[in-house]
Amino acid sequence: MLQRASVRWAFLLVVGGALGFGLSYLGRREAEGPAPTPILVTTTVIPEGTPGYSSNVGETRAALLDAAENGAYEALRPLIPESGFEYTFGGPVEGGPIAYWHELEGTTGQRPLETLAAILRMPYTLSRGYYVWPFAYDVASVDDLSPHERKLLAPLGPLNRLFVEGTGYLGWRAGIAPDGTWVFFVAGD
Repeated sequence: MLQRASVRWAFLLVVGGALGFGLSYLGRREAEGPAPTPILVTTTVIPEGTPGYSSNVGETRAALLDAAENGAYEALRPLIPESGFEYTFGGPVEGGPIAYWHELEGTTGQRPLETLAAILRMPYTLSRGYYVWPFAYDVASVDDLSPHERKLLAPLGPLNRLFVEGTGYLGWRAGIAPDGTWVFFVAGD
């Protein structure tokens, strides 16, 4: 019985001490001005190696990367939606996206498939509900890039060609919707 009473007194002393400290802290805070608004911080732990997107997005990315690494334009055809796919800022090209990319290779020296493979190996960004490669898609200025990010983008060409002052990144980029639909592979503005 004596032990129980001692435990109760110890508990009351601890609670009373904490309450007294809390009240004295609040009194000091009142003198200093209003207390800051508490912020609730939550942390989601993503297992190492998890890309952070659905399996639908992952499957489409893997199929695009495989086709691009193998130089297989025809392997891209089933991944291109019948409508709504963006591949040029001009009007549609006769023959569609694949014909357009072939034309670019023949007339400009650009290598769309090599570029697609390069950007899909880079980190992505989530922008306006789409998963977009490369991560630079939503970077406003070259000045906003870390040295590591600059190094990642180096295979795509000179940064002053990839970024337009006041506009941001305009190099090649590919976007995939959360349901796994490939929605664009385009460069420029």
